[in-house]
Amino acid sequence: MKKNVIALAVAAAMAPGFAAAADSKVSGFADITYINADADRDYFGDGKPATDPTGDGKDNLETSAFIANAEVDFASKLSDIVSVRTDVDFNIGGNDGEASAIIEQAYFAAGVAEGVTVIGGVFNNPIGWQAVDVVDRYQSANLLTYDVLDGQTALYGNNIAGVAVAGDLGPVTVTGAVLNDIGGLTDKNSVALVVNASPVAGFDIELGYVTQEDGAGNVTDFNVTYKNAGLTIGAEYMTAEEVLDTGLSFTVNYMFTPAVGATIAYSSVEGKDATGPWKDDADTRTSVAGIWNIADNLVSKLEFTTDDPGDGDDSTSVTNLRFIAKF
Repeated sequence: MKKNVIALAVAAAMAPGFAAAADSKVSGFADITYINADADRDYFGDGKPATDPTGDGKDNLETSAFIANAEVDFASKLSDIVSVRTDVDFNIGGNDGEASAIIEQAYFAAGVAEGVTVIGGVFNNPIGWQAVDVVDRYQSANLLTYDVLDGQTALYGNNIAGVAVAGDLGPVTVTGAVLNDIGGLTDKNSVALVVNASPVAGFDIELGYVTQEDGAGNVTDFNVTYKNAGLTIGAEYMTAEEVLDTGLSFTVNYMFTPAVGATIAYSSVEGKDATGPWKDDADTRTSVAGIWNIADNLVSKLEFTTDDPGDGDDSTSVTNLRFIAKF
């Protein structure tokens, strides 16, 4: 489902250039959301709980607020084999003016040989089914499996830093990477392997594996995507050596027309014991979203999400109306 950064980097390095003038372009989106939430959860993957949308540190168990974020992406391909990309995220500030701007991605991709691309820098985690940016998602809220991955990456967002080599083998792309330890240890490194395959048209398979010295331990993720006309189905299975027995996610999106669609997403994580962030009784999250493509560059999503903790605590919910304007 996600626009895999490895696949994009391979395509960019091999392509003859961007269509924009001077082989460079600027793109991005504005993200305006109304949230009505009854719990302190980071539903949207921006590092801030839904109940603290302005980052003032106040933990109100009931929140009704508008928030605004934005992303600007800079991409360039000024030589035949090298492309460069930098994505910058912007978050709204409060009355004190404390807004933030932070680099999400900053990497190069070099086509060093036919079918072989080297990628270096900071880039979105290629492991896992769900996209990092909301503009690439079928619903707004994180899948719980995404939360596991995001929770293990010390960098801002679900991002990693290092060098990767991708080999395009026709229907299969194999990527190996040496990374900074994804948990943030300065004296260790993580190693990742990702295999992407498309055995038949409309059906994509991904197997990802990344090591980690501490935290959740080594993570394995297997996911598939099936697309046919207006239907998209995604399924994911995940394990984390030290903390997670099973992580599952299922997403179904159907576009009734090019302008109107709906998504239902379900995810579940079950920990290894009664301690830690994921308990041995499975936590579940369910999201139902309606989608309206108002224009080519404006999408609206109305969504209701519920969390059911496995430890017996009360379920929590959030309703949001989101507008994503692209440029």
